[in-house]
Amino acid sequence: MNTFDFIIVGGGTSGTVTAEKLIKNGHSVLIIEEGKKNNNPFLSMPAGWIPMLDGSPYLKFYKSIPQPQLGNRQHDIAQAKILGGGSSVNGMVYMRGKPSDYDKWVEATGDSRWGWDSLIDNYVKLENNQRLAGKYHGTEGPIKVSDPGYVAEGSNLYIKTMQKLGLPYNRDFNDGSQYGVGLMQYTIGNGKRCDTISSLIKPILNSKKLNIKLNTAVTKLIIENKKAIGVETISNGRSEKIYGKEIILTAGALVTPKILMHSGIGEEKLLKSFDIKVEENLIGVGKNLQDHHEVPFVTRAKPGFGYFKQNKGLRMIRNGLQYLLFKSGPVTSNGVDCCSFLNPENLQDQSNPKIKLYCVQIMYTDRDTKNIKPDHGVTLTSCIMNPKSRGDLKIKSSNPLDLPDINPNFLSNQDDINTLLASVKLAREVIKTKPLSDIILEEVLPGKNVNDDNSLINYCKKTIKTNWHPVGTCKMGKENDPMAVLNSKLQVKGIDNLRVFDVSMMPNIVAANTNAPAMAIADKATEIMLKE
Repeated sequence: MNTFDFIIVGGGTSGTVTAEKLIKNGHSVLIIEEGKKNNNPFLSMPAGWIPMLDGSPYLKFYKSIPQPQLGNRQHDIAQAKILGGGSSVNGMVYMRGKPSDYDKWVEATGDSRWGWDSLIDNYVKLENNQRLAGKYHGTEGPIKVSDPGYVAEGSNLYIKTMQKLGLPYNRDFNDGSQYGVGLMQYTIGNGKRCDTISSLIKPILNSKKLNIKLNTAVTKLIIENKKAIGVETISNGRSEKIYGKEIILTAGALVTPKILMHSGIGEEKLLKSFDIKVEENLIGVGKNLQDHHEVPFVTRAKPGFGYFKQNKGLRMIRNGLQYLLFKSGPVTSNGVDCCSFLNPENLQDQSNPKIKLYCVQIMYTDRDTKNIKPDHGVTLTSCIMNPKSRGDLKIKSSNPLDLPDINPNFLSNQDDINTLLASVKLAREVIKTKPLSDIILEEVLPGKNVNDDNSLINYCKKTIKTNWHPVGTCKMGKENDPMAVLNSKLQVKGIDNLRVFDVSMMPNIVAANTNAPAMAIADKATEIMLKE
């Protein structure tokens, strides 16, 4: 019987960072990934991720339970289903959050290793930044980070407009001070996506210590005498048991708690209702679900300033050739060049930016706004960074192949509603301010007749959607916290040889796209484990 030193469940961002570090330390590792190999050339193009949002084979789509506070709307929530996970299919935004986010982690655990000052070391070690260096940025790490390769003229107008409204220009959103407006940085190097497969796994692909099983789902953990000793998998209808000395779950905030529950680790009452043998009664498994959620403010604009139809006809051919020959032009952009971090209730409040106000240089529509005819436009997307709303996730049967019931619970907290209402009002002020106002032709959504607070709140409820950052469903915490699933070493409480190294561990969501934090978390967690 072949026994690995480590079995890593989930070959996404966290799993691959963990695997690379363990292999470099001489351990044998098996990565088990439900998705396919990462070999689609379009995914390496920065603009190539956008068409993938609609029915991609590299994403697994979940539907939330009906949301009563949103008129029973159901959300579509996608998770990566590909080797490299989110790093292979995401929008490539490189963002870390702010120190106060991590202060809460230290407060939750009593462990200073999860504070900003400690985690910066992990961010810096992983990073190879095109422009920034010094205390907060690395220039020799494997993860290439760069400014946008192309900036639409409309993005420059937005940046100037926000400065006119009083926001400072921020040249670096990742040094601990987010307040302001500016260009974002991305996990892009030499005009190509820098995912964890090309940067971390490819250099060690020939190592005899590395084993990868693709198209394979882990259905449950094998637990004996309160110790995890292996996993049960299914691939092409065939079941298999695989054994390891230590099991690390990195399957993401929607799948990691699901695997725990099907393995008998979770809320006793729920598990018994499906006749699942209870291994450890941890009531926090699947609770504390948090996600950034956003509301679009859509306008029609003059042509020539954004990205509309840059992927059609002669423009597509011209842009494609420019990219292939020179690695420049619109294909080097992910379509969203810039953003602001601000408090819409008080633009002068530098201490606690509540909103990330993206500026997208198209009329951005989805299934809730698809009756809008596409055109040249500008969409200002208000994304709430530290939402107070909390949801949960539960299994709905004893069959591990059944998808779980997911309750994001967006806008279940009045403070979140107030913040987004203020941000939508601010977006209206932004499009009326020069120089951005010079290219705006009309407000499309919510529409100029939607003016009173109740109507604007109803608009938010009709259009609110995920920013694709679910976290928190197996949070770390102190021993006396009944809702904590993990200790500060990210060990599952009550079960030996079992850890969770993905964003499920967050006690509270950080004010950032979650791919960079996922890398830093896995690097720190592996570092802590190896020191033992």
